[in-house]
Amino acid sequence: MPAPEVAPEEFRVTAPAEVAAYLQQLQRGNAAVLLSGPPGQSLPSRICAFDTEAGVLGLEIGADPEGISQALVAGGEITAVAYLGTIKLQFELDDTVLVSGEQGAVLRSSLPERLYRFQRRQSFRVQPAGSVYPRVVLPGAVEPGRALRVLDISIGGLALALPADFSPLPPGQVAAGLVLELDRITALRVALLPHHASPIAGDAQGMLQLGCSFVDLDPAASRSLQVYVDQTQKRRRLLKLDT
Repeated sequence: MPAPEVAPEEFRVTAPAEVAAYLQQLQRGNAAVLLSGPPGQSLPSRICAFDTEAGVLGLEIGADPEGISQALVAGGEITAVAYLGTIKLQFELDDTVLVSGEQGAVLRSSLPERLYRFQRRQSFRVQPAGSVYPRVVLPGAVEPGRALRVLDISIGGLALALPADFSPLPPGQVAAGLVLELDRITALRVALLPHHASPIAGDAQGMLQLGCSFVDLDPAASRSLQVYVDQTQKRRRLLKLDT
C-alpha cells in the first residue's frame, strides 16, 4: 500500500472550515479513499456520509470478505489517503466503529481535526516506442493471459489502454498480482491503484486511458523501471537529433 507521508507542519490544515471543504470535495467527487493501518493492510473506501453538526464521517467499505476493516479498527490507528487532482490529502481516523449499511459495511469516525495537504510530485513520463511492450498482463482470475498496452509510464505510475467494454481494474481498488513486461526479457511483479479513466482523443474504437499508480514497488523493480525510463528518454532524444 502507499506509505503515508511524514507530514511537516507547513502542510497541516487545521481550520475546521478548510478541513470540511476538502472532505466535501472528496465526497462530491466520489473520490477513492485508501485506508491503512498498523497490520500492514489497506482497504479502498469512499465517503458516504459527512455531518459537521454531529461531527461524524462515514466511509463506505463495500465487500470485505477478508475482514480487513475489522483488523484496521482493532489496530486502533487508521490513516486515510485520497487525491484531488494533483493534491494528496492525508488524515487520521479516530473513534472508529463498523456499522451495517445498505450497500455493505460503513466505517464511522469522528471528523478529523486536521489533515495534511501535499502537492503530488510529477514523475517524468515517457511514451514507449514499440507497439507491443511495455504491457501489463492480468492475473488468471480476471482473464487469463490478457495483456493491456501501456500508453505512457514513469517511476510513479502508468497509463493503460482499455477497450470501452472491458473494465478489469476498478478505480480506487488496489489490483495485485499483475505482471509489467517492459520488454521480452524484463517482467516485474506489480500492484496498481487505478485512479480514473478517460477517452483517448482521436481513437475511433472508443478506447479509454486508465491512469494508475504503483503500490509497494520493491527496490529491485524500482531500479529496473528507472533504467527503462532513462533509456527510453535517451533513445527519444537521439531520434530527435537525427531528424
